[in-house]
Amino acid sequence: MTGTMPIGAAAKPCFVPQKKAAGRQMDLNTLREFSAIVAEGSFAAAARKLGIPKSTMSKRIQDLEAALGVRLIERTTRRLSLTAEGALVLSRADRILDDAGEITRALAAPDGAVRGHLRLAVPVMFGQAFIGQIVAASRRLYPDLTLEVVLTDSQPDLIEEGFDAAIRVGQPADSPFVAQTFARSHRVTVAAPGLCMMPLDNPGALAGLPVLLFGIGLVQTWHFTQGRTERSVRLAGGLAMTSYFALRDAAIGGAGVAQLPLFLVEQDIAEGRLVPVLTGWDTPSAELSFVYPSPQALSARLRAFRDLLVQAFPDGTLHGGVLRAGG
Repeated sequence: MTGTMPIGAAAKPCFVPQKKAAGRQMDLNTLREFSAIVAEGSFAAAARKLGIPKSTMSKRIQDLEAALGVRLIERTTRRLSLTAEGALVLSRADRILDDAGEITRALAAPDGAVRGHLRLAVPVMFGQAFIGQIVAASRRLYPDLTLEVVLTDSQPDLIEEGFDAAIRVGQPADSPFVAQTFARSHRVTVAAPGLCMMPLDNPGALAGLPVLLFGIGLVQTWHFTQGRTERSVRLAGGLAMTSYFALRDAAIGGAGVAQLPLFLVEQDIAEGRLVPVLTGWDTPSAELSFVYPSPQALSARLRAFRDLLVQAFPDGTLHGGVLRAGG
């Protein structure tokens, strides 16, 4: 049995209808009318807003349902309810209408003006450290571009959850999406000066020091390279946290040795609050990628935001306090 929810309630599509459409096919006007019905809460209100007869709108929605082979809206004398299939069509319809609007605006603005709306998913730490300055540059340069930025450490499905693009750590494996690397994040092994007065000769010496771990679990393996030499050290820590900011504060307080993003502790190292403890050994870096659904999805607004990301990190490395987005 197909569930329904009141028009206007948050609706998440459950599945893609597989029935073959027959008869009247979808067009932009019908999708616009369907979206207006949901937004306004009734056929009558939507008809008034769009300036078309209610009977005409009702017939078009019936034809759309017949073409798709599913019911989109459950109608009663008291209210309208959106079906699961209707929620799915609505999510796609809104994106199609946005894209159509962008095409119209682009044709009306041959100067290449950047307009429209972007919804982006950004890792929490990157967002807290950098995204504010980048979106500020975007607002200065492109006042007609609106932005909705969601900070999350999950990797939402761009299509299903309505994102235009995302920033992700690492190149997504086996992903159908386009991923363009714009920067790398280097890590450094650090401690408070009072904990480690002299640099260590080799990673194995970490076993004699308290360590602070990022993530879940009190046992981790840290990896190091020195030229062609690779070393891995399995370490048991007394503290693990899922926030690099909190780990930084704990390291400054002398709680232990931590591996932290270089951009986060550059100033602490320069001012003597933290010291590198393995200066002759490198740690793996992480790529940051700008991810979007397909080459065809790279609209003028997406391209403009991607270019801001590249400009923000001109040497391709994340640095604390070295943002140059938009000059």
